[in-house]
Amino acid sequence: MSLRPFARPRLWRSVFALMILSVCVGSLLPTSQLPDVDLMHNDKLLHFGAYFLMMAFAVQLRDAGADWSRAAFALLLMGIVIEFLQHQSGLRRADIRDVYANAAGVVAGALIAWTPARAWLLALDQKFNRRSNQ
Repeated sequence: MSLRPFARPRLWRSVFALMILSVCVGSLLPTSQLPDVDLMHNDKLLHFGAYFLMMAFAVQLRDAGADWSRAAFALLLMGIVIEFLQHQSGLRRADIRDVYANAAGVVAGALIAWTPARAWLLALDQKFNRRSNQ
């Protein structure tokens, strides 16, 4: 894996893993155990945002010339599997529109790779590393 030259690579990989774990757990808990978040009655914005952040973070972790297709595919597959598990559990209702919102978030997150924002996490890491070394 071609990670960027982070001072704390394990920290950022752990944050990424925590993001994925949080989405999985939050998606599989019964809705009665989740806070009531009303985004104009549109949870698709949450789906889009979560998958956008995960994909954008994956882009942040890898070198500029890296291939993010595996991360994108894994996130898309994760969204589909979660919807299937929701359906199978009977605790949540599966919705194909959630998969579409997830996919749109992944695509939007991948587009970060072609902007100056693709290195913000590295800049943040370096800034905190400079502060801790002073």
